[in-house]
This record gives sequence, C-alpha cells and structure tokens, in this order.
Amino acid sequence: MTSHIEEPPLRDKLTLTVPEAGALSGIPARVVRAAVLNGDMPACYAGSTTMRIRRTDLDEWVANLPVDPPTPK
Repeated sequence: MTSHIEEPPLRDKLTLTVPEAGALSGIPARVVRAAVLNGDMPACYAGSTTMRIRRTDLDEWVANLPVDPPTPK
C-alpha cells in the first residue's frame, strides 16, 4: 500500500512556482517572472533551482500594482 500525500489547494500554499503565482493572481507567468528578475518582487530558491515566490510577497506586489495604465510618451 502506497501512501499518498494530497497537494494543498493553490490558495493555501505558502510558496508558489511562477506558473502557480500567475494562475493564482490572474497575471501572466511571464509578467510575474519579469517582476522577479527586475527586482520588483522577491523570490527564494529553497534548496532547488526552482524559483519560489512567497504568497505574502505575491499579495503585496499585486496590491501595489498601478491602478491606472501607463500614459503613452
């Protein structure tokens, strides 16, 4: 008999992969990844090469996104 550990729902995870963060926030993963690479949102690498985003950091980043679109130059 094999034991099966059920994965928690996305909304209950403490850390997220970039695709998970995109799915949870509704923002494309490429935009989330760019925010991390540009230093706009922190990420961690907990013992692997897979970038993880803390749920609290994602929530804060989304809360601080501009309300109005950028004005053209």
